[in-house]
Amino acid sequence: MRRRYFALAVTMLAGAACAVAIGTPASAHTGVKVSPARAGASNAVVTVNAEAESDDAGVKSVQVFLPDGITAPDVTLLKAPKGWKLSSKAADSYTVGGPAVPVGTDAEHQVRVRQLPNAPQVSFKVLQTYSDGRVDRWIEVPSAGNPEPANPAPTVKLAAAAPPASAAPTTASATPSAAPSSAATDAPATDAPATDAAVTAFPAASDEPAAGNGGLWIGAGVLLAVLAAVGGALYVRQRRRQL
Repeated sequence: MRRRYFALAVTMLAGAACAVAIGTPASAHTGVKVSPARAGASNAVVTVNAEAESDDAGVKSVQVFLPDGITAPDVTLLKAPKGWKLSSKAADSYTVGGPAVPVGTDAEHQVRVRQLPNAPQVSFKVLQTYSDGRVDRWIEVPSAGNPEPANPAPTVKLAAAAPPASAAPTTASATPSAAPSSAATDAPATDAPATDAAVTAFPAASDEPAAGNGGLWIGAGVLLAVLAAVGGALYVRQRRRQL
């Protein structure tokens, strides 16, 4: 009896485990990284890693549907498996593809996005195609009603946009200009300081007598000579009278 109960309990537990396994949504094996992960960031690098899920075929192409605010012309290919190229036939998506990568090898590529949208998060829906025609569709965007869908689209949360930089105040330079302005160079002589004008009107005194005073000295000398001669004559005359 106990063995029957034990067997029944094991059977029920196994069934419950199977039910849980069947009801659990599959986790995403295609991931996306964004750098910098900031709303409104320019020239952001988006890395898409398509993990190999097939045991018989290799990944030959990956189509990425862009979030609102990004268009195909905004995307530039940076890195991809050898031989893969970028193509865009629609404005809302781009495709990278080429020779199938070896079986079991992940297909990773990088693109540059001109500018990220100003949003709290971005989702990239991905179609991953194998060489045997199999397509993995990671296109379900998580929501409040379905936070863990079976085939979730890779979603990246973005930090708030950086605040706009304020203009730096303009400060006057205290350093004088290397060369004087043309106005200062071409200034007329009348703008010269009063002290220069005084020096120009009254030259500095010299130790040599002025040219105009020479005549006065000569006249004085002649007068003295005449007086000396007259005095000498009078003296001689008086002397003769006494003899």
